Amino acid sequence: MMQFLKDLPVRLKSDRKTQLMAVAVVGCVMYLALAPQAPRRGAARPKPKAETVASHNDPNERWTDLIERFNGQLNQLTTQSTALREDLDAQKKAMQEYEATTAEIFKKILERLAEVQNNTGSVQPTAGNPQSIGEISAPDLVGAQADELETLGAPDVAAAPPAQPIKPKLAALMPGDSVRVKLLAGVNAPTDGTPYPVVLKFISDVMGPDGNSVPLGEARIIAAAQGSLTDARVLFRLTRLSVRLPNGKRKEFPIDGWIVGEDGIRGMEGVLIDPIGKAIVGAGMAGGLAGLGQGIAAANVQNQIYSNGNSQSSVNANDVPAYAGGVALASAATEWQQIIQDRLNQLVPVVQVLSGREATAVFSQSVAIPELLEQLDEESPAVVFTSLD
Repeated sequence: MMQFLKDLPVRLKSDRKTQLMAVAVVGCVMYLALAPQAPRRGAARPKPKAETVASHNDPNERWTDLIERFNGQLNQLTTQSTALREDLDAQKKAMQEYEATTAEIFKKILERLAEVQNNTGSVQPTAGNPQSIGEISAPDLVGAQADELETLGAPDVAAAPPAQPIKPKLAALMPGDSVRVKLLAGVNAPTDGTPYPVVLKFISDVMGPDGNSVPLGEARIIAAAQGSLTDARVLFRLTRLSVRLPNGKRKEFPIDGWIVGEDGIRGMEGVLIDPIGKAIVGAGMAGGLAGLGQGIAAANVQNQIYSNGNSQSSVNANDVPAYAGGVALASAATEWQQIIQDRLNQLVPVVQVLSGREATAVFSQSVAIPELLEQLDEESPAVVFTSLD
């Protein structure tokens, strides 16, 4: 309202509505002041309430309502904040009471523990000043003479250095080492390059340079055999080595090497088995039979030549059986020749070496055999290496 009164001069200068209202109010006031007052007759009519007149004539009714609403909300917020403050005070009071109760409970627990310790006779040690041992005296303590003192434990002796670690002994087969072997199974080694397996047995120790030897008993060697058509020999390539250790364990190792025969040449000399001889004989016999059949057939054919140069072949009725036999013999021989040719294409020459032959195996790669020498030191090789045959 105060603000409205302050803004009234400005409104009178600029607001036409306010100016008209001001003129009307001044006119009413002058009319009321100058108008003659009539004598009062009877009961005076009640005057309308000033607030009602003001409410109908107040141009700032909206501002008044807004201020009243704002005041109502402000009062509501004030009431709510007061209630919140009261709740907070109540919670603080309850927390203080809870803390006091908890402290009282712990205090009673500690007092109970102290009573239990006192009843069981446990006494807490009290800290005091340190006391020298020399100040303690008792009749049972007797001082010992300096000569009677003895050193506890063994006398001071220089500690021996730790023993050097024992290096494990390792048997090794190096490139160039050799061993005498015996062929346990014969073989017909094909000459087309197909490898056939064979088994060889050690019949001596593995020999190295300077007479060094490695005893492996009757170890076994698996080798691949191939025949050579040029010199009728069987070539061997070493693939696997099977060894029985002195403690009975069996081990195998991949190896590589070759076999040298009795004549000192690589491979073993064998017998060449070539089907070409039989094929030649069979082909000759088939060709002879074919020629014989063709001759018999031709002998029983009569040829007639005419003057114009034409010729005609014919067979007499009496010569028909002979002619048919010759043709049949020639056809059978021709078929036999074809069968021999097909069979010859399938047959492969082989070089045969019988079992029991002895040779020398030469290693081309190094092979390490662990645990062999340690076990040989414990037991006699003559006892642990026995025949596997």
